[in-house]
Amino acid sequence: MKQIAPVKRLIRPVVIFLCLWVTWSLLSKAEEDAAVVVHLQDSELTESSGLVFSKKDPSCVWSHNDSGDRARLFAFDHRTGQRTGVWELESVDAIDWEDLAIVHQDADDDTVPSKLVVADCGDNLGRRDDVQLWWMDEMDPRNSGTVLRQQLHSIRVTYPDGAHDCEAIWYDPSSRSLMLLCKRSIPWVGLYRVPIDLDAGPPSSKVEAELLVRVPIAMATAADRDSSTGDVWVCTYWQAFRFPSKDGMDLVGQMSQTPSAIELRSLRQVEALAVCSDSSVWVSSEGEPAPLVKITPAK
Repeated sequence: MKQIAPVKRLIRPVVIFLCLWVTWSLLSKAEEDAAVVVHLQDSELTESSGLVFSKKDPSCVWSHNDSGDRARLFAFDHRTGQRTGVWELESVDAIDWEDLAIVHQDADDDTVPSKLVVADCGDNLGRRDDVQLWWMDEMDPRNSGTVLRQQLHSIRVTYPDGAHDCEAIWYDPSSRSLMLLCKRSIPWVGLYRVPIDLDAGPPSSKVEAELLVRVPIAMATAADRDSSTGDVWVCTYWQAFRFPSKDGMDLVGQMSQTPSAIELRSLRQVEALAVCSDSSVWVSSEGEPAPLVKITPAK
């Protein structure tokens, strides 16, 4: 029994060293912060919590506020930050909107409208019975108006293991599913798959998400998929992580890799991320006016 105490004293520093080594190995790959490119010029966008590039007009981005706002989407010219449009969603309660995704199912036919997906999936206290995903044909980002209730589609989502907070989504074309990456203060969060029929209409239906894998990232606040490379990008309040796509690797394998990291220390509470068609990665954060920052160059 007298030998146990010294052993315990040895184990603790070893564990601390391993944790520090893992953190250092990630941060050693991190690149320097990029400079703020523009500010999104609308005093009513006080906490940019979702971000996605328009397919209808790639010079524009869509964004929305975090919880507390009404159901509306803002559009901006990403080169200047000038607001180009605002669209209201009729008869929709915005409980806790957290992220956006855009889906263009037929890359060979530009006449097929892209779908804009809004994820009302925030649940800080873990009390919601279900969360809700809304989608619609993408509107003109250089116009303003109202998306009528009959133009909206939605699906209610439950998790197989109880309520979760989620702030990061993206669309996976190989499985025709929306991916929901949950948010916790400690790593090993669930990545869930929600098959979605983008041609389905009202009334709303309900599905149970499928747990795919657990990912070693804490406090994930946004995500997007690079449609050109297949890379998945995830950001937290302070960092952005790239999970590269590789030949022959499925999504579970891709998200099980050790990602490369980019430090975002100069930004205040990053809560939105989007990948442009040229593979450049952009983030936004809370504050008014919200900064829009390019953190990687175009490819």
